[in-house]
Amino acid sequence: MPIDATLRDALSAVSTASLGRVLARRGLTACALRGLRAHSGSRGAVGPAHTLRLIRARGEAGLSLSQTLDGVPEGAVVVADAGGAGETLPFGAVLAVRLAQRGAAGLITDAACPPGTGLPVWSGQPEGAGAGSGLVLVGAGEPIACGGGAVHPGDIVVGDAEGVVAIPAAIAEAVALEAVEQQRLDLWIQREVEKGASLEGLLPPDAAALARFEAETKPA
Repeated sequence: MPIDATLRDALSAVSTASLGRVLARRGLTACALRGLRAHSGSRGAVGPAHTLRLIRARGEAGLSLSQTLDGVPEGAVVVADAGGAGETLPFGAVLAVRLAQRGAAGLITDAACPPGTGLPVWSGQPEGAGAGSGLVLVGAGEPIACGGGAVHPGDIVVGDAEGVVAIPAAIAEAVALEAVEQQRLDLWIQREVEKGASLEGLLPPDAAALARFEAETKPA
């Protein structure tokens, strides 16, 4: 199901660092995908997770990549678990182009990804690592592990230059609203430090700092 435009805008306006802090306060540390780097020039991505699972091939036939990617809904973020394999996903140029044509919002994987996909991409390996012929698709649309995090189909995935988080859809709106406030607080703390304020009472903000933040930033 496509993500609501208002929710997409709200999540696009906050950093994954702010989202991660909100999720951590809720005890959801497994929502952060770590060790993944944004490809040069990749813009941010927000969308529901479409999950894939790949393992090293032993000669058995896997699922059809082409048919599976043809089923990717518009606006989805494809998240591919390759078990941290140090090689390139076996998409190839043609399949990567097809994924972009399907209107996918981004591609996230703990493996390497071929360059020039035309999508925002986050990967766990350098571009061009390995040939990619040793991986086979064995699952789609199921819970996976990627970058040390847990991703379920339909999670709202947000990726930016700082990282990637996967937010359970049921709490995505609440997390987005809280993250907006978290980012306002983060920016206020940064400005205070830039003005020469001591970190004491700011990291983390104590009651006095929070009261000052509210007084200085509340609408007139």
